[in-house]
Amino acid sequence: MSNNRNANVGRQWSAIARRIAAVTALGGVALLGFAAPAAAHVHVDSAEQLTKGGYGLVRLIVPTESDDASTVGLTLTVPEGVDLTSVRTLPIPGWTATVEREQSGDGERVSRVRWQATDPANGLKAAEFGVFTLSAGPWPEDVDSVPLPTEQNYSDGSVVSWNEVAINAGIEPEHPAPVVTLAAGGAHGDGHGGTPDSASTDGSHAAAADSDSTAWLWRTIAVVALVLSLGATIAVIALVRRGHVAKP
Repeated sequence: MSNNRNANVGRQWSAIARRIAAVTALGGVALLGFAAPAAAHVHVDSAEQLTKGGYGLVRLIVPTESDDASTVGLTLTVPEGVDLTSVRTLPIPGWTATVEREQSGDGERVSRVRWQATDPANGLKAAEFGVFTLSAGPWPEDVDSVPLPTEQNYSDGSVVSWNEVAINAGIEPEHPAPVVTLAAGGAHGDGHGGTPDSASTDGSHAAAADSDSTAWLWRTIAVVALVLSLGATIAVIALVRRGHVAKP
């Protein structure tokens, strides 16, 4: 009778331990998702460092979030007060690009840049992303960043507007606008998107490395937490089983 009672108790503890392990694993997976959130929205590649009053490349990373439609168009709007006089686009096979201008004071400024797939078959399908590159300047000298409201057009006629600017730095809006960050000083280039000098390039790579290091730090912390949690659960199971085996 005693052996049967011990066996029942052992099975109950084993079931509880398995539930603890399952909850711990789920918690670890959730922690991984929190530590390394996916940037599933249109955003600016931070590898290129732009300077105030200077010229340089802006790379828009555009993922397709729809499972049923492809991205077939993209429209970037340059905010008022940002007087870009030089904008050139990098050709994309199967797409056309149009730079729109408007009067600004005694001259002209770029108001919009539009990309359009020449055929829906050339669109960005589900689980794909595109890189839309433009060379532009001069960037403002009196601000630290410039939001670039962008509309993403899908083959089913739907449009997603990425035009919200974060008010609180710690909270990202649902549809954040891509943001260009501007560094102080530096070479202004030749005004036509020329290759940055070595100092500017090194700074860009350093900024990108810092960003990657931060992301990997959080991933590493999450993995370590998951391993420690699973290890603690396994230890509890082992102690419970050892206690029941030791009983006569």
